[in-house]
Amino acid sequence: MFPGFTRAIVFTVSLAMGAAMISLNAYATEETVQAEESLASDQGLVFEQALGDIGNLSRVIEKLEARIGKASGITQTILESRLTKARISILEQGLGFAKIVGEQESSGTEIDKHHNRAIKILGSQLNLAKVLAADIRKRILLPEAELPAAQQAVAYSRVFEHLNTLNHVYELFIENLKLSRQFGLDVTDQERLLEENLVERASTGSTLLEMTMAEVTALRAGVSAVPGDAEIKAKLNVATIHVSSLASGLAVILTMMDSVGMDTTAYQQQLLGATGQITTDVFEVGVFTNLLIGWGQTLWSVLIEGGPGLFFKIILFFIIVFAFRKLADLLQRLTETGLAKSEVELSLLLRRMVVSIVRNTTIVIGVLIALSQVGISLGPLLAGLGVVGFVVGFALQDTLSNFAAGLLILVYRPFDVDDFIEAGGVSGMVSNMSLVNTTILTFDNQTIVVPNNKIWGDVIRNVTAQDIRRIDMTFGIGYSDDIPKTEKLLQEIVSSHEAVLDEPEIMIRLHELADSSVNFIVRPWVNKEDYWETYWSITRAVKMRFDEEGISIPFPQRDVHLHQT
Repeated sequence: MFPGFTRAIVFTVSLAMGAAMISLNAYATEETVQAEESLASDQGLVFEQALGDIGNLSRVIEKLEARIGKASGITQTILESRLTKARISILEQGLGFAKIVGEQESSGTEIDKHHNRAIKILGSQLNLAKVLAADIRKRILLPEAELPAAQQAVAYSRVFEHLNTLNHVYELFIENLKLSRQFGLDVTDQERLLEENLVERASTGSTLLEMTMAEVTALRAGVSAVPGDAEIKAKLNVATIHVSSLASGLAVILTMMDSVGMDTTAYQQQLLGATGQITTDVFEVGVFTNLLIGWGQTLWSVLIEGGPGLFFKIILFFIIVFAFRKLADLLQRLTETGLAKSEVELSLLLRRMVVSIVRNTTIVIGVLIALSQVGISLGPLLAGLGVVGFVVGFALQDTLSNFAAGLLILVYRPFDVDDFIEAGGVSGMVSNMSLVNTTILTFDNQTIVVPNNKIWGDVIRNVTAQDIRRIDMTFGIGYSDDIPKTEKLLQEIVSSHEAVLDEPEIMIRLHELADSSVNFIVRPWVNKEDYWETYWSITRAVKMRFDEEGISIPFPQRDVHLHQT
């Protein structure tokens, strides 16, 4: 975009190469000296080209200034924008030239001719920066408050563009002053002028920020009073964006002011109030002290003016919340009693959920009523909760799937608390259930939390759903043992057990002729809570009676034959 910038890069590389050559001067041959002289000639050519680019930009600026004097309307606006960009470009080109000259002098290169030119350029640029800043400030015009939100946004975008350009000019001004001091120039007057300009810019930004924040407060009140007015909401959005942009611009100016040693305490306080962002400047003694004093005065004013009314509202808030808390306890007891006496059979999980919903809903209603009594409008609050609910629901789709599965489990009741189930790849006792997940306690005392959609989407095996269960056992005897005697012994053992039920009938049958045993199946019925105790005790009794009666219990055996050759 700028040919001088490219040549400056070429020039920098060339100078670096030249410096490396000069460092070897003591060992150079005659050919090396000639090469250095040729390189110095090339460097001089690059300097002249850079100066030529600056001269070309100067002529472009002169032509634009002449055309602006004859133009009007949109043409004049376009030409003024081009002129500003050209002036900024020549500032950047001049600073780049002076910076390279200073770097070469620091490395020991003698370039007196270019040294004087750099000093001349820096001096002229200080005046150019002053004129450019004044011209930009004249073009900063605030739009009228009566304009529609869309037109205000467009107008303010131009204002922010001018403010950002002005900030950039000040940055170039500061860099110019640093280089001027490096060249030994007296820039005391220019430093004073810069400080005045920065103070004016900070004051303007501070005023605009304060006005916009007041506008945001007024528009928020308008939205609360007329929630359906789309234009007020649009203006509020625009003003909120303006606060952020103005605060960012002010932060840039304060950084520049800090770099030149200026006091920014008052502006830092305002910036904190506008953005809420705590920076390291806040912890300076002056800033922190003034913030505490300001907050203390504000709090004291609020307490003096509205203290009694505010105290009464706070007391009323807690009274209402306490009353609804007691009402929630009462409704919880009534709901529990009603569900217990109800003829509709509900699961324990569903009863718990109904009781929880009644209690929590009562408390939420009480809090909302209490908030309305202390002056907080519930309309925007409920609307905000609705929007938040929509966003959260969209973000938590998997959780809502678990919620739906939990409702289906509560309605269809495939299991209840204290049931032993096998579902979702785990087995154990159901200890708790919510609308999102189910907590299962295994027999070795591990707690497993399973999402409800995983349980509902899989096979659910409720082991303890029925009141009675059948125990399936198999006992084997040898082929040489007495089958009728064995049947009689098994019948006596099972029938005499106190936990075995008479109905359904006990089943004892010769089941199969296996490879090494004759197998009997034994299937008694017991109450579900007696299942394992009965299983273990019958197994023990069978083993002991078989041993007493001489009935063998076969086990796999293997004969090994050795053949000697």
